[in-house]
Formats: sequence, C-alpha cells, structure tokens
Amino acid sequence: MEKTDANKPLIKLFLQENLDIHGRQLPLDRDLEAILIYFERESGIRFDKQLLPWNRAQLMAQNGEGMIFGISKSPDRLKLYHFSIPVVSEKIWAITYGDPQPNFQSVEDLRGKTVSVGRGFSHGMDFEKAKNVIFQVQEDFSPPPTRFKNLMNHRSDIMLWPVRQLQHAKQVEAYLRDQLIPSFNDPELTGKTFYVSAKPVFYDTTHFAAANDRYEAEMKKLNAVIHKGTADKKLSKLLVKFY
Repeated sequence: MEKTDANKPLIKLFLQENLDIHGRQLPLDRDLEAILIYFERESGIRFDKQLLPWNRAQLMAQNGEGMIFGISKSPDRLKLYHFSIPVVSEKIWAITYGDPQPNFQSVEDLRGKTVSVGRGFSHGMDFEKAKNVIFQVQEDFSPPPTRFKNLMNHRSDIMLWPVRQLQHAKQVEAYLRDQLIPSFNDPELTGKTFYVSAKPVFYDTTHFAAANDRYEAEMKKLNAVIHKGTADKKLSKLLVKFY
C-alpha cells in the first residue's frame, strides 16, 4: 500500500463527538485513533480528524466538505452518499430498566414501544423500515450517562445500544454492569442493573461515506485497505480493541 505523504493535502474526516456527564467534549478515543492511523498509513490519505455533533458531521459530509466515518446505511442516506464496503458489523441490543425483565427476541417484540436512539443515528436498513411503524422513535441528543438515566426515569421504554464483539445477552449485561456504567462515574447510576434483549434486535454495518461524486478515488483506496486488512487480520485486530 502507498505510504502517507506529509506533503499531501489533508482531507477532513468527520467523527461523532462524545460528551462527558457535564456536556464537555471527550478527546478522540485512542483505539479509534489507532484505526484511523492504520487507514492513513495503508491508503496514503491524510485525515484532518474533526469531532462534531453527529447531525452536523452528516450535514458537512453531505455538503462535500469532507468524508465521514462510523456511519450506517439508510434509504435516505443512500440518496446522499456513496459508502465504503463495511468496516465492521455490529449487533444492536435493546436495553431496558426495571422489573419485570422483558424477553425481547426480535423487532416484533418492540411493537408499540417508545425506543430511544441517539440523535441523528440510524441502526441500519431493517431499523429504518421498522421505526415509527412497529415502534416509535425518540431521538435523544444527551450524553450516554443521561440516556441511561432517561431510561430509568421511564422517558422511553427501550434504548438501543450497539455492542459489537459480545455474542450473548448475559455477556452484554455484564459489560454494562462491570465496565460501561462504572466508566461514567455517575453516582445516580452506581449499582443500577439494566437488562438486555435475549438476542440482538438489529444488525448493522458501519462505513466511511462521502457525498455522491466526491472523494471517489479516496473511497477506492479505503476499500482496498478494508479488503487487505480483513484478509491479513491486521485491521480486524485493531477493530476488536475499539468495537
């Protein structure tokens, strides 16, 4: 693969920002940064990485101002962007709080429920077909700790959450209890138990994307990196650390 040339122009790469419990922007995750450095090194593309609110990131990519990473497909987005091949596939779990513990097995079990998703987020084509038909979507722009508290306070029935590498509901529940919730360092969430659907309710893929007719040569290079990095496992090993 072509190596990164410091003299090449930077291409803006828009990424979803994450906020702490006080609403302050967190720095770029180190494992995600390692993934992007790998893409730069293997493709020869230089990225100007920009953390933004997700809706703004999509709008700027839509306007051709740069590329976007971590985006999934939806019918509306397919009209606006061209996408790389999938970088990673992810399982979307339904999270609930309080008893009795539901036994969600499929999207049909969400019928009539109010489902919380991050503002501006899609969870794939099947999600798009079901939203506001089988269940009602409530977009929440709050940081993750507040979204969990909103679920506790019954502002929604269910929250959708991607947990990529884990295979079983009990593993995901243990991850929430032992790792994710403690990482928030929020006293209101300490010791709280959240339940996870028996199976993922959706499957999704995430991609690089750019406005139609923009960055086509760069997308071809990124696709080549994904193919190669999947075949030799080098990209896969980096993805496991982040996803």
